[in-house]
Amino acid sequence: MAVLSQGSQGAEVEALQQQLIRLGFLSGEADGDFGPLTARALRDAQRRLGLEASGAVEAATAAALAAALARQPPAPTSEFRTLHRQVMAEAARGLYSSEKLPFLDRGLAMSPFRADLPRYSNRLADRVAAAELRPYPAPADAFSPYPGLGVVPPIVSGRGGLDFLSDAVAQACVCIGSFAADRPLRVRWFGRNALEDNVQFWSASKFVAPLMLVCHLNRRHPGLPIGATIVRSLDGSRSESFAVLFRDMITYAAREGELDGGSSNRIAYMFKRLLNPGEPDVETWLRSITGNPAAQLLSWYGQWQPDRDPSPQDPPFFNPYAHGVELRGPEGVLVGQRELPRTRNWLSAYDLTRLLSMLGWHHALPADCRLPAAEWSSLATLVEGLGQDTARYIDVALERLGLLEAVAEPVILSKMGYGDQASDVPQAPALTYVAFASFRDRRTSPARQRCFALALRIPTAPGLTTALEHDTRMAAEVTEIVRRLFAEEWV
Repeated sequence: MAVLSQGSQGAEVEALQQQLIRLGFLSGEADGDFGPLTARALRDAQRRLGLEASGAVEAATAAALAAALARQPPAPTSEFRTLHRQVMAEAARGLYSSEKLPFLDRGLAMSPFRADLPRYSNRLADRVAAAELRPYPAPADAFSPYPGLGVVPPIVSGRGGLDFLSDAVAQACVCIGSFAADRPLRVRWFGRNALEDNVQFWSASKFVAPLMLVCHLNRRHPGLPIGATIVRSLDGSRSESFAVLFRDMITYAAREGELDGGSSNRIAYMFKRLLNPGEPDVETWLRSITGNPAAQLLSWYGQWQPDRDPSPQDPPFFNPYAHGVELRGPEGVLVGQRELPRTRNWLSAYDLTRLLSMLGWHHALPADCRLPAAEWSSLATLVEGLGQDTARYIDVALERLGLLEAVAEPVILSKMGYGDQASDVPQAPALTYVAFASFRDRRTSPARQRCFALALRIPTAPGLTTALEHDTRMAAEVTEIVRRLFAEEWV
């Protein structure tokens, strides 16, 4: 047979496109023109079939595609085409914009798990014996103890790692956990460019500084929950609870007087500056926790710049904390404010996966592997805030897989990030997603444990059509990760 590759045309290409459409890897209609979208869809299918992602159809690929379609039901498949067709049909009715994407901006109000949020922190603290909740199957020679502070774990890459993901995903890290009250936590790390540092995760990294602030606060003031503190401007004009500010940073809630929609960016940078003399800044602290010496995290967020806020040229800018802040408790000032040298917000998928997994598995970790000095009474405030992220990719995954009724005791913590404009970094525009999730799979008795943490990054470009495509792509790739977890393929 003739090898088909990008640039080929004709009936054989049309037949190939029909195959890719039936398997869900290609959206749109078959037109007989082997273009870049067909090439990407073919590479994605080849990865899932365990073949070299050459983007060309030779004998082995042709046979594997035919075998996949002959299975009942066809497999492997992708949710991309189904989701993309649905999204584009809804977009044609004007349901979406650059400020409202279907999955990134779905919001907690649309989540089937919205009523579970008040119980998240208790569920994460509850250690259940293996007799009541069977741990995820963790072969002794594959899963290992959680790494100590500053130690980078071995990360499986290539064919055994995350090679099944679409090549639209540039950086990714997934950590699968297995534990019970009578069994220690064991984990396995998988990645694609998981330790690549000089990349922008946008707002997905905003939770890092508040996590550090909890550690610093509880070291100086043991027993004081951070939810009992307030942030007050130094001029006394405004004060707000830490919990509300953290929640508003995560959810992008509109705040009184801040009419430009930049309040989340301001709050995030404000948290970085809440430091006492002698305490390490967020960049230094992050490196000490994850063991990644190249991570940088001392920049502000988005297009907002502190030195231009408020700006006479842009009256809607309004920042009640512009003149400095302090963190206060019942007995006065707890944490002051420091000026920071500006670096970048460059870090890796591994860094974010590591930190969020340390939050979610706090009670399962040995004491010397936990976030230093952090107490659950404070971490629970962050759990509640991260449970309200607008991105609902895991919800979509469970819906598509027909698993909503199969799961119990859900916990979903996440933070999205999205930037469609190049800043001072050429590779900056991206859609990003960081999440920790835990469920009980009720399809067995006793139920089976499902818990994991992940970070994904998809480079993007300006334009609503592109944004919708990548939003759909993120939902499809998270769905495949969740499918493999529930099918117990992560070994």
